[in-house]
Amino acid sequence: MSQQSRGGPAHGTEGLPITRRTMLRVVGQGMGVAAASRLVPIRRVRAASAADRGTLVMAPSFVIRSLDPGHALEPVAEMICHAAYDSLVTFDGEDLQTPKPSLATAWKASGDGRTYTFTLRPNVTFASGNPMTSADVKWSLERVINLKSNPTFFLDGVEAVEAPTPQTVVLRLKTPQPSIVPILSSGSLAVLDSKFVTEHGGDAGPDAKTKDQAEAYLNSHSAGTGAFTLDSYIPNQEVVLVRNRQHWRGAAQMERIVIRNIPEASTQALQLERGDLDIATGLGRDNAQTLRRVPSITVRSSRVATSFVFMINEDPELSGQLSNPKVIQAIRYALDYDGLLTIAGPGAVRMAGVIPNSLPGALDPHEAVRTDREKARALLKEAGLGAVTGKLMYSSDATAYGIQYSVVAQKIQADLAAVGITIELNGLPGALSLQQYRDAKAPALFGGYAADYPDASDFLVYLPGRLVGKRMRWPASASPAAKELAQWGDDAEAEGDPRKRVALLEKVQRRLLEIGPYAPLFQPALPWAHRADLRGVTFHSVWGVDFHAVRRT
Repeated sequence: MSQQSRGGPAHGTEGLPITRRTMLRVVGQGMGVAAASRLVPIRRVRAASAADRGTLVMAPSFVIRSLDPGHALEPVAEMICHAAYDSLVTFDGEDLQTPKPSLATAWKASGDGRTYTFTLRPNVTFASGNPMTSADVKWSLERVINLKSNPTFFLDGVEAVEAPTPQTVVLRLKTPQPSIVPILSSGSLAVLDSKFVTEHGGDAGPDAKTKDQAEAYLNSHSAGTGAFTLDSYIPNQEVVLVRNRQHWRGAAQMERIVIRNIPEASTQALQLERGDLDIATGLGRDNAQTLRRVPSITVRSSRVATSFVFMINEDPELSGQLSNPKVIQAIRYALDYDGLLTIAGPGAVRMAGVIPNSLPGALDPHEAVRTDREKARALLKEAGLGAVTGKLMYSSDATAYGIQYSVVAQKIQADLAAVGITIELNGLPGALSLQQYRDAKAPALFGGYAADYPDASDFLVYLPGRLVGKRMRWPASASPAAKELAQWGDDAEAEGDPRKRVALLEKVQRRLLEIGPYAPLFQPALPWAHRADLRGVTFHSVWGVDFHAVRRT
């Protein structure tokens, strides 16, 4: 459940390995993929000459649907958009909490929280040489809205985009939405050279969904102000970026970035060790452990804004006795969280709520439920159901962040058996399990939901009536308590005072765990590695590596 498009049906497409908003993501950026989709011939792409020190070779495992920011949402596509384009705001390194200026140098919210005014950075030009103005920002955001493609949900709350002066952009919102600032950091909301893209079929008008013809062009050319430009793209194989020497932050040190699709973790590890790769983000735990012994390799672990949660369908016709509120509580106390953390691997941490610890609004992990099987058995006795049975659906071929879903499923089965709950495991191929989840037909399952943007509001999808809530057949109308919780979520989303907002988010999560069908399991960490002579390499949870910051010693 990681947003793959990052969104769910309500927002984006949730295709399999593709975006963030896919629960049960099977393959994707930096996920330690075990399953091989296709083999890419192994070849040496970087020789040891001094000239090649300007080339950086990276190997994630990827599926890219589009490199047009108006359509792109897959993790590696997001990384490429982040390199070739700039958005109004950004975040430094791996930070998820403090938006920083990018094409906007400052921004201000109105008193009612419904109007945001952005001041643009002066003297910025696109790679084409055209000057970047507020007209380009307005055109780019309106194009995303009117394309009605995967990233459109980012701007659902926007009522109008205005460009009153060449250096000023105004966003008018339907309701107060402080998350709009971090949302605008998305590569999908990058600023495009409107004149250039229009010349190649681009359209931002109300009929852009049918009139815009620029996607094919933008799959082979970029049109941004970013530190790199798109040089070539061979679908499902390789993307090459070249340095934009006129970039407003100054030219990047690396002249050329080669991003190759290598699904096999062991192949990535082998190529990294022998110097064919500089960065590998699709390693498994064993690969990372082996590479720690190689002096020329630096192994890293970056915590990612993803919540792994066990979920139970609220419809008893699907989940049977598992949907009984007492049974749900018993399951929370029956799970061996320390054991699950061991499976998740180094860097993974407990979660007390559904919001990852990296984001403001997360509950203190010390609040997390502790294993108490006596209490679990007592709750089952109170339920008065006799023998409790159920079925757990999971993606049998999935590995994410080095975590094998099948191992997690067996662990949950054993934990629940320890208190007398008999679980039948129903492992399905990733595509089928994902569809079952989307169709709200999964009786019980677990999955990871990754942040679409760096803000806690993205994880309110678990509330009744929202994306995940609907898939667990938990509408806001389910009960007065569910209706009240849904309203609390709306209130938290609209609160502009940061301290009050955090308090509301914490209140929402505590109540969610009292009445909701969830048990938060852990926040994972991504094992990855790079050549030791690189500096400035970080892995951001939303857009991966910022190539502008990378240099070779």
